[in-house]
Amino acid sequence: MTIEPGPTPQPDPAQQPAPKKRKLALILVSSVVVLLLVAAAAVVAVTQISGQQRKESLQTLKDQHVSALVDARSKLQPAANAYLAAYKKARNAPASQEEAEKNSSTEREEFQRAVEAARTALKNVQDAHSSKEDGVGIAVGQLGGSYGGFVDHMEGLVESYPEFEGLFRADGAGCNGLFVGSKASTLRERQTLLSQAAAPCREAANQLKQSKNVAYVEFARTFDNSVAQLESNAEITAKSEENYNEFVRLKDQMVQKTDDATARNASDEEFLKIADELKVLNARIRYNRSEFDFAAKRYLSGVKDMPVLVEEVFSKRIADEIKSYDAVIPLRVQILKDAVDVELVE
Repeated sequence: MTIEPGPTPQPDPAQQPAPKKRKLALILVSSVVVLLLVAAAAVVAVTQISGQQRKESLQTLKDQHVSALVDARSKLQPAANAYLAAYKKARNAPASQEEAEKNSSTEREEFQRAVEAARTALKNVQDAHSSKEDGVGIAVGQLGGSYGGFVDHMEGLVESYPEFEGLFRADGAGCNGLFVGSKASTLRERQTLLSQAAAPCREAANQLKQSKNVAYVEFARTFDNSVAQLESNAEITAKSEENYNEFVRLKDQMVQKTDDATARNASDEEFLKIADELKVLNARIRYNRSEFDFAAKRYLSGVKDMPVLVEEVFSKRIADEIKSYDAVIPLRVQILKDAVDVELVE
């Protein structure tokens, strides 16, 4: 018996990918791969371009902006000195404060242009590097703090100079009225004249406290305290002088009382009572004398130290401030340059 082979099984067409679909899938996959490769190349290119631009920006910051900042700073102090000299010369002509300001307006404008140039130079440095957290950003921030402080210091020096210079002028605050000296016949009269001069003088000092210049502000505070001490000590010495006159009157009364007791051949008890009264009076006189001597010494010391206090504003306080900036700013400029160099070699 012959066994006939059965029919050959045929694959299910639904389970076989159509040739067209396979081709389309390959095309899509290839496209995605190409796009990924193009995107990766673009990222690398952008990164390289960005890195190059950053290095160019850092180089510009170092070579141009920082150099311009240093140059702008070098012109500030000479411009300030030129204005101060011109104003003082005009004031000593003599001229009023308004006339002196007018006659020194050219130098004042030159200084203001120097200030604006310095602030612009600082802004350019700050704008040239946006990050504040990396080494360059931190160095820019530190330099900006010191540099901005120096510009404020010089601007305050010029802006407040007429107020400072006019303190002891008759057409200014009139603080020379503090030194009444021999103009007063009594200590009470001296105290009165001093108080009259102190009121506008201390008001001028309060205005000077608003200056951008730290040296002026510190001087104004010290000066205000010194004037207050003069007033206080003048009041104590005036009161002591009045007490002394009262003690002279009481002494005469006690002398008369003792003479009367002697004439009446008073009892020992009455004489002892008079002696106790004299002890109390002598104690008051000694205390008054001690208080007078202390206040008088402090008053004379305050008068003597006042010219020194004024002179030291420029000879010491302002000079010390400028020396401090002269030491700090170049150092921070160099730190910024070094920070840029580190970034450039990475």
